[in-house]
Amino acid sequence: MSATDTYVSPSRVPATLALILAVLGAAGMAWSFVNGVSAALDASGSGATPYIIVFLIAAILVLAGLVISIVCLARGLARGIAGLALLVSLAPIVAVIILRVAANA
Repeated sequence: MSATDTYVSPSRVPATLALILAVLGAAGMAWSFVNGVSAALDASGSGATPYIIVFLIAAILVLAGLVISIVCLARGLARGIAGLALLVSLAPIVAVIILRVAANA
């Protein structure tokens, strides 16, 4: 090992990956939701299909982050990072549920 190499604990890698997936997915969901609604309500006829696809891909990233963070918590790997990833990945899921319930009320 040279002086410029940094040591990364192997237990932090999956938890950090879960956090990155959760943050990217949550940001992608928020961006595509806002722009997709705007595109759907626009009268130009461009459509919201690309935004729906981005939203679904971002939702898959959030679910992947959720699963990885739960596995990390169950194994006891980097509990702080995994707990933060769990909270970040639960936020957009709860927001979608709240929006769905509010739309039916």
